[in-house]
Amino acid sequence: MTDGLKYIIFEHIKKYPKLELQDILKMLYQNEFGPKHIAENEIECFKSLSKEFQEVEYNEDEVLFENIGYGALRLNLKAIPKDTDLNYINKIIVKSADEFCGTNEKLVVKFGLLVVMAQNKEIPFDIERVRNETNAFAKNGFKPINHSNVYKENYSPSYRVISEKYRTLVEAVIGLRKLDTSKSHIVINIDGKSASGKTTLAKDLASLLGAEIVHCDDFFLPPELRTEDRLTTVGGNIHYERLKSEVIDNLRKPKVISYKGFDCRTATYRENRFLMNKKFVIVEGAYSSHPYFEDYSDFRIFLTCSFETQVSRISSRNGKAMLDRFVSDWIPQENKYFQRIKIEENADLIIRSV
Repeated sequence: MTDGLKYIIFEHIKKYPKLELQDILKMLYQNEFGPKHIAENEIECFKSLSKEFQEVEYNEDEVLFENIGYGALRLNLKAIPKDTDLNYINKIIVKSADEFCGTNEKLVVKFGLLVVMAQNKEIPFDIERVRNETNAFAKNGFKPINHSNVYKENYSPSYRVISEKYRTLVEAVIGLRKLDTSKSHIVINIDGKSASGKTTLAKDLASLLGAEIVHCDDFFLPPELRTEDRLTTVGGNIHYERLKSEVIDNLRKPKVISYKGFDCRTATYRENRFLMNKKFVIVEGAYSSHPYFEDYSDFRIFLTCSFETQVSRISSRNGKAMLDRFVSDWIPQENKYFQRIKIEENADLIIRSV
């Protein structure tokens, strides 16, 4: 914990050289408890967010996120376009509160590190001041504090704390402001690299929008169709004919859609799955933008990440043996598909997950 927290404190002081000790204490409180103190009441949370959002001026040059450590981000309200749906942003703030399990005891440990840093003259505050202010914070019941007046005057902070888990979701919500929501049926397509976060984003977005999800993994190519010709075709390792005829061709029809998901581990079909004719449907997975489907979606999202991130996530999720298969076979196939069909270039929104 010590090295990571010290780095965050150093970076914070470097970025905001005029800050007061109070501002560091606030940051430590935020990366321990997240937005819990403002997210207890969703309605009041929205009122506060809406009021502040109306008061700030949008600036496209502003950075959207600031990392303050321990899975916490500051979401800069000045970097959010004015036509973004604040209801969704507010829901993300409320959802974020559940991701933080902070305790006063752990916050005291962080304060202790500040004392040591002051003793070692690593921060521009003397040890007595650090002791006095941290003790006062504790005696006041660890209640959240405001930024110092000096910080407000010099840096004009306007943000909300969210969980790093929802970083990609925020970017998607901002991107979706361009979507025409007057249609009776809206299809969102999420394509991208292995382990870039497609399924996670689809689930989070579906939760916000009340959407149905179609997973391309349910249309993995069955053994009897895995011919050499088929597998050398770009995107040929999914059963795109079945996905199109059973699902995609019916997405805009006022009907319940049923289909069977294919389990590639057992090479068997699962029980029927149903799409209940909701307004929003999300089709996610590699090859979900295949030209065989034609232009079926209203909004196309492409997720990308570094190769190092891919390797780390696949190794953690699937194990070493499967990682080798991904690196030797599946990732090269995906890259060939992305490059030949220009999937990323034709997306409405590109998100780089970290």
